[in-house]
Amino acid sequence: MQQKPPSLDTMDGLLSMRNSYDNQFRQKYGLQDKFIVLYSGNIARTQGVRTIIHAAEALQHFQNIEFVIVGEERQLGDLRNLRKELGVNNVTLLPFAPRAELPTMLAAADVSLIMQKASVVGFNMPSKTMVLLASGRPIVASVPDGGAAAQAVRDSGGGLVVEPEKPKALAKAIQDLYHDPERIEQLGKRGRGYAIANYSFEQSLEGYETLLDSVVDKMTAATSMSSTLRPKKISLKP
Repeated sequence: MQQKPPSLDTMDGLLSMRNSYDNQFRQKYGLQDKFIVLYSGNIARTQGVRTIIHAAEALQHFQNIEFVIVGEERQLGDLRNLRKELGVNNVTLLPFAPRAELPTMLAAADVSLIMQKASVVGFNMPSKTMVLLASGRPIVASVPDGGAAAQAVRDSGGGLVVEPEKPKALAKAIQDLYHDPERIEQLGKRGRGYAIANYSFEQSLEGYETLLDSVVDKMTAATSMSSTLRPKKISLKP
C-alpha cells in the first residue's frame, strides 16, 4: 500500500526529531556504519527511480555508501531485476514501513533523494518535499531544472538540484556531499530552518485558507461571467 502524503502530526514529529545515527532503523537493517542515501516513495518507472540504481553502480567503490529505496512491494521487482543485472551490491530495497516509523527512517538518512523524470510537468512537486526538509537532512533533487520541486529545494537552501535521469550527475552530487560533512550539516540546518519558518501549523493553515479563498474567488468570477454571457429569453409572442 502506497504511503499517504505527510500530515501535520508527522511534520511535528520531524521538527522535534534529534539526529540519531545509530537509530532503530539502522539497527534493524544492519546499516549502523553506512552513509545512507535514502529514497522513499513512488518507485514506478515514471519517477525515474532506476537512475538511483545506475548511480549506485558508479559509487560501488565507496564501501560504506548504501542506497536505500523504500516503496510499494509490488513495484520493487523491476528494481531487483536491474540491481541483479548490473551486479550492484550497495542498494537495499525495502517495502513501505508503518507510518509511525517514518520519522525514524528519515532520521537514519545522511542524504535524502527526490526523483522525477525529465518529462514531468513544471508545477508537479512531491508532497514529501517539506517532510524531507523538516528532517534536517540535505536533499539531492534529480528533477527538471525549471520545475516546482527544483525551486523549492533552491529556495530552502537545503539541498542540491541535478539534471534528471543522469546517473553520473546524481552520483557526483552524492559523492561531493559524502566528502564534505560540514556542507551536509549546513544544508540540513538550512532546510530544517526553512521548513520550520514556512510549514508551521499556523502558516500551513494560513496557506490552506489562502488557497481556499482563491478557489472561492475563481468560482465567484466564473459564476458572474456565466451570468453575463447567458442569453436573454426572447419572447416569440406577437
